[in-house]
Amino acid sequence: MSDLIDLKRVRHLVYLSEELHFSRAAARANLSQTAFSRSIQSLEADLGVRLFDRDTRTVILTAAGQQLIGRAHELLGCARKLVAQASDIAGAEGGELSFGISPMASTLNTVEMLIGLRKKIPRLVLNVQVGYWDQLCHLLETEQLDFVVASIKAGQEFDPRFSIIHLPSQPASVFCRCDHPLARQDGPIQRAQILDYQWSGVVPSNEASVYALFDLPPGTLLPWSLSSNDLNLLRETTLSSDSLLLTWRSWLDRDLREGLLVDLMPRIQPPWPAELLTINNALMAHAGRTLSPIAQQAVDMIVAGVAPPASASG
Repeated sequence: MSDLIDLKRVRHLVYLSEELHFSRAAARANLSQTAFSRSIQSLEADLGVRLFDRDTRTVILTAAGQQLIGRAHELLGCARKLVAQASDIAGAEGGELSFGISPMASTLNTVEMLIGLRKKIPRLVLNVQVGYWDQLCHLLETEQLDFVVASIKAGQEFDPRFSIIHLPSQPASVFCRCDHPLARQDGPIQRAQILDYQWSGVVPSNEASVYALFDLPPGTLLPWSLSSNDLNLLRETTLSSDSLLLTWRSWLDRDLREGLLVDLMPRIQPPWPAELLTINNALMAHAGRTLSPIAQQAVDMIVAGVAPPASASG
């Protein structure tokens, strides 16, 4: 078996694994179906294994194909990084950066980081995927992303194949529209009153902390009525209904300053422990791998941007 594998044919393997249809995969490769089929057959011959079972109607990965597809993604990812790093070394004003962020991370300093990179690298090509932890981890695992920034559960365990940088937690609270019955209420708000209203928010990453907030046994039915990673939808729902929004604070600062939304936490009795009203964040990349210079710059800017200010020495 030759150790010289044509990356084009590896890319064809990935296309067919994603499409499971020769015609569509061939179109992505800009080849005729006949030429594409020959490419797959040639790769199978060189590897000495059958990668796909196919008949006139179906195409599916064989057991061998399922085991090798992750390595195919890794090969293509390494090739992309090689080209990107060579471009950086050559002093070009371009390059590529692919990373994933959760809805929470999209309101950290990622925008400032992207603006800063654009200024330094005018022709930078960006691919930013917004999603949940499990989705983003899969994209990272298959070499489609350089790194991931996302909210995590307290005490969460991580795959040892990845390195983790823990980022500062983000404060969270309960919010409502300015003319909500709770906002107009005289006197303190009891915790139990929060349970009387429907809730909305990004899919909770750790419901155990929600149970702890209300001293409820795990498994208690909570009044979630809307879970979404569309922040605009959550905001509009809160402004136009009596639904309460449980979320991190930073992305609502403008609405709070303008008086459109109200933070209920200061009025809730008995007070909630601050440590229960935080969202933990982390940055994850492949362990033991050197990031491309562009990706490393992005990571450094994110870490620096969310780090707490150093205390002044006396």
